[in-house]
Amino acid sequence: MIRLGVDTLCWHMRLEGGAVALEGVLEEARELQAQCVQVNLYHARERSLGELEALRQEAGDLPLLASGDFLGAAREGAAVADGVERVRRWLERATALGSPILRVASGFYRAELAGRPDLIGLEQAYVTDVLDRTADEARAHGITLLLENHSDFTAAEYEAIVASVGAERIGVFLDLTNAVAALEDPLPVVERLAPLARAGHVKDFVLRSIQQPDCYHRRGFEVLYRYPGEGVAPLPELVRALARGVDGRDYDLTIEGLDNTADTDDQRARLAPSLERLRLLIEEAV
Repeated sequence: MIRLGVDTLCWHMRLEGGAVALEGVLEEARELQAQCVQVNLYHARERSLGELEALRQEAGDLPLLASGDFLGAAREGAAVADGVERVRRWLERATALGSPILRVASGFYRAELAGRPDLIGLEQAYVTDVLDRTADEARAHGITLLLENHSDFTAAEYEAIVASVGAERIGVFLDLTNAVAALEDPLPVVERLAPLARAGHVKDFVLRSIQQPDCYHRRGFEVLYRYPGEGVAPLPELVRALARGVDGRDYDLTIEGLDNTADTDDQRARLAPSLERLRLLIEEAV
């Protein structure tokens, strides 16, 4: 069953500016009939473990899922022990939230290391070692570590990481469109990684030309993220591929609304049609 929810990243700028608190996010999520909330632990960084447990109680029957952050950058000197310590801190906080998963990510974007396969290999080895050293500890907490396809590794590299650590010990946190930022077609990426995934993000994107001042030709283009249904991502095909790969397993899919500002309260207005569209696509796909 694909369970559809929202990520606190939809409210990121308002959370950081103090315009809304996590309790307010949970209230809005309930109003939207979200089935789960992905909580980015960065948004709860100033809360104690007791306060996180209270937030879990506040959520009631609305499941909370935990997102950690970057494991570290090996090319900048991060040691495996540093990544292990980060995961351990996040596991403690994920446990307080009652989350069955902990989403983590590597410390690079592929575009940053284009032409440097040696550095990409270094980051792959680092991520693999950190996950290998923390996977069993996470499972002892009742938590599965999920590595997000964060516009960094290729689908084949993700498959290699999971195979090395063990598919029974870790999984993938699958973003349906992140591959676009690495100039890859997201559909085959979703087809390959969905069988390894237990949760993930969904968002949309638009492409915008960057023109020269006289508009005779463009200097390039940029990818801008949007809420599902507001862009050009092939969402029906991606959701169908996800459903095929999940194959009836429980799966948490949360909207990642990165296009938000500190002074605009538009989450409910934009999430409502996004959720409605996704519910229809999921219903048609399963």
